[in-house]
Amino acid sequence: SSSAQSSHPPAAMAPVPATRNGAVGAGVRQWLDRNKDLVERADNVLAPQINNPKSFGEHASMSLCDEIFGIVKKSVDSDGQVSESSSVLLLGEASSGKTHAVEYCIAKMKEVNPSVAVLRAHGRYYASDVECVRHLAQQVAGQMVSAPRCNSSFEQGMDWLRQVLVESFQHASAAVIVLDRFEHFCSRARQTLLYNLFDIAQDLGVCLSIIGMSEKLDVMGMLEKRIKSRFSMRHLHAFRPANMEELIKVMMIKVRLPADAEFKAPFVKEFHQHVESALRLRSTQWHEHLEAGQPPLWFLWKCLPIKALLHDLATAGQARASGPGLTPAPAAKRARMGAAISPTDGVKNRLLLESLAEADLIVLLALFRLQDRNISPTLARALYEVQMLHEGGGFVSGFVQDRYCAAFDRLDQMKLIRIAGPGSGDTAKRYLPCGNMVSCMATFVQDLERTIPTLSWSPLRTLPQPVQNWAARQRH
Repeated sequence: SSSAQSSHPPAAMAPVPATRNGAVGAGVRQWLDRNKDLVERADNVLAPQINNPKSFGEHASMSLCDEIFGIVKKSVDSDGQVSESSSVLLLGEASSGKTHAVEYCIAKMKEVNPSVAVLRAHGRYYASDVECVRHLAQQVAGQMVSAPRCNSSFEQGMDWLRQVLVESFQHASAAVIVLDRFEHFCSRARQTLLYNLFDIAQDLGVCLSIIGMSEKLDVMGMLEKRIKSRFSMRHLHAFRPANMEELIKVMMIKVRLPADAEFKAPFVKEFHQHVESALRLRSTQWHEHLEAGQPPLWFLWKCLPIKALLHDLATAGQARASGPGLTPAPAAKRARMGAAISPTDGVKNRLLLESLAEADLIVLLALFRLQDRNISPTLARALYEVQMLHEGGGFVSGFVQDRYCAAFDRLDQMKLIRIAGPGSGDTAKRYLPCGNMVSCMATFVQDLERTIPTLSWSPLRTLPQPVQNWAARQRH
């Protein structure tokens, strides 16, 4: 029936005839042989683009990007004169496109008003409220020897910030402040900071726009009434791709060659066509993972390097002309192709860790805690560690064992954990020795133990604060 067909991804609805599929596979193989060096160079060009979370492309919802820009643009009218302050709160889970939409808005805003001042703050990264004030002021005035000490009072910091902004905003008619992890700006002192920012901007005749981003949908309930009334904040929601067409569109953004990459137009066109065909072929295996809520980064890291992805397309077209599935190239063959030494390996590792869900990271931390105490890790012991976190570690959500068992299975499929040997059923698996294979986990945990983070990025910094505290206290 038609309703049954609509539940499958587009690529599975109309299998390509064997003869045609075989011909396509042979054509891709010949194209790869002719353009081997160019494809390798394309992999190198795409590596930094894929690894940059702020590189903007047309997200699945351009209407969201335009709506954010429309709200912020109210700060400046067509003549570049001050109009009115505006603010917007962008809500959505990780990898839903919030950062892309905000970066698009800022780029467009600078086109409208080149003098706009842009300040950024990340809620998790400050040991004190004064440190947050110092960081904001430093972005508009540079390094200043007169900055207040970290142990200064919040009132002293605000007075100093006002003096800095008075001088720095003299040549700016508008300012945009981007607050990532907005929920961390909802403490009483930081709400006072936000309130004072509006007052300062009003006194100076500078229109202020605040863009907040948060994964917590109830964050507005944490704000005081005086702040809510001052903000008049619009709420917008960002969503992960809901179907395979949206997923492929988002992934093609990341693997599209930039215009200044100095490739000839025919190669660029054919490269994009083959990559999209390879993604659609993979989609027959991805439908279940998409419905399970995996973010786009989870699918993206499985497609790197692109050379290997295209090889799989050619192989599938020749070897499985009439079948819907595909068999990726064996690891040894990928190594001979140069995939094992591809410069995108570091990118893949970060993408893989960024794609992990909260439950996945908690299981990895539980295994790490056991290993660090020289206790032989097993799934059963890891589950007990996590149960203690829920019951006595301040993590208010309820302990659901099945959730963490599913996370354990995902980590096993990703080769991020090692299980000693095959078991006969789930019961045996619970008691088999296992281990955390993420070699940099100790570095991530040590960074959590520091008052001021030293790593530019850590997946553990995205976890709820009770989980971070639990991880940082792991040494006994």
